[in-house]
Amino acid sequence: MTVVLLKNMARHANITEQQQSILKYAAAHGIAIDSTEIETSDSSLPLEKRTEFKGFLRSLSENDSLLVHELWTLSLHVDELVKVFDCLLKRNISLHVCKSDEVISNETPVAKVLEILVRIREEKIRPKPEASHGRPKGRMSKSKFDVYRPKVIAMLEDGISVSEIAKVLQVSRSSLKDYINSRGLKELAKAKKKLLYANPITPNRPQPKISNEECDLISQKNKTPQGAY
Repeated sequence: MTVVLLKNMARHANITEQQQSILKYAAAHGIAIDSTEIETSDSSLPLEKRTEFKGFLRSLSENDSLLVHELWTLSLHVDELVKVFDCLLKRNISLHVCKSDEVISNETPVAKVLEILVRIREEKIRPKPEASHGRPKGRMSKSKFDVYRPKVIAMLEDGISVSEIAKVLQVSRSSLKDYINSRGLKELAKAKKKLLYANPITPNRPQPKISNEECDLISQKNKTPQGAY
């Protein structure tokens, strides 16, 4: 079953814009849409407080396809997106991000998922320029450490301390620490590790069996009584 999720009261695109984007994507890829849902909870809230959204996740079945305009439909926070990805992948639900023409599924390499999370993180800390002079407020400039980013993420994933990483790269520990914190690399490394080991989706590994165990977001202990949302 193919389900579309639209976000009401969205800051980035209204429902009509979202619909047009999704319909264009579906037509281009020959996807038949079975159901459309509109979700109204605040994407900036922690997932645990978004009762309506968790109810929507519970309504999805194994092997469904979920189409959204952009990832902010699901959450505005990278760490929360990881939880949603984990929840969808555990039930073999493929996520189609229509605006960027991307698919996240159990066949997607972890490196690709991490690339998407890095982009979301950087879009958050580097907002689009406004009509003003000079560098937009909050925009991050390029860093000499950018060339080391994949290596730094990999070492953080392995639990190597910032001090040890600085020694390996032969750079200043304080400067490297500032770079890691400003780019949220510890958060991204944690996300990569969770996706890699909770859902073995790298091309060279056997495809996992679909787990009957519910993800944290839709577990029995979090379920809301009928009629609560």
